[in-house]
Amino acid sequence: MKDLSKYVSVTHRRTQMFYTEHLEKLEITSGQFMYIVCICENAGQTQDELSQRLIIDKSTAAKVLSQLETKGFITKTVNSNDRRAFNIFPTDKAVAIYPKILEIKDEWHHRLTENLSDIECDVFQKLMEKVMENSIKNCKKLV
Repeated sequence: MKDLSKYVSVTHRRTQMFYTEHLEKLEITSGQFMYIVCICENAGQTQDELSQRLIIDKSTAAKVLSQLETKGFITKTVNSNDRRAFNIFPTDKAVAIYPKILEIKDEWHHRLTENLSDIECDVFQKLMEKVMENSIKNCKKLV
């Protein structure tokens, strides 16, 4: 496993490059698209719930949400149960690009796994989930 970090690093960098290129025309970045996906799929969730779903620290989520609000992709309303919390909703602008984001994401997933059989894809996904869980468990400070 001496090259695992290299494989993860190269894949991450190439993934960011692909998303940057393909999301540019939608006026969002590679760091913003997963927020739009999660918000469109869970409209009305709180900022804390979003952070937990995306496994992103709260300060990073707040920064990205501010950017998305400025660009007109989301609205935030005060939570009726907790006045300190906000519920997040997609705007029509976000809902309009959501299907295209999913197409771009699916295209990248297809390209990443194009030489894998269906069984290999299933195993790969299960292994990646385990690796992700290990990274979370061993870096709890970040979440």
